[in-house]
Amino acid sequence: PLARLRELVSVLCLILIMVSRLGILCLLTLVMTPKPSFITPESEIVSSPGVDEFFLSSLSDSFPRVKIEVPFNGYFWLAMSMIWPTKNRRFGRFILIYNWILFLIIPIVAISIINGFSWLAPLANVHDKVYKALFLMLGILAVRETDELLKD
Repeated sequence: PLARLRELVSVLCLILIMVSRLGILCLLTLVMTPKPSFITPESEIVSSPGVDEFFLSSLSDSFPRVKIEVPFNGYFWLAMSMIWPTKNRRFGRFILIYNWILFLIIPIVAISIINGFSWLAPLANVHDKVYKALFLMLGILAVRETDELLKD
């Protein structure tokens, strides 16, 4: 009974995350849609929407094009789909907390770049690559650990 309750709570948490992802997309749409308070008409910064992300670019090439992705995206779900069956709570908890932190930091970084802190653009681009690799490595490590446990 207790194991069933844990599984039910886990499934409900995943459903909550999926529903909250829609809320995150709506929030980022409100934050990143060009408005006079964020991007003025005479600004050198251009914001363009993507499917699951926004792109910030500079007309004067003062910083490289930045992809602002939504937390709990496909890389999160790919890593969680590898970690979930292995019951590796440590890796799963790390990825979940990391995405909640991203939920807070990503809008701050985007608004900072828009407000002239262009030195954050390369850091955002590096982070975009590193966290994807990190999530995939954690997923593969979780599968490997479980495989080793099953062999013993």
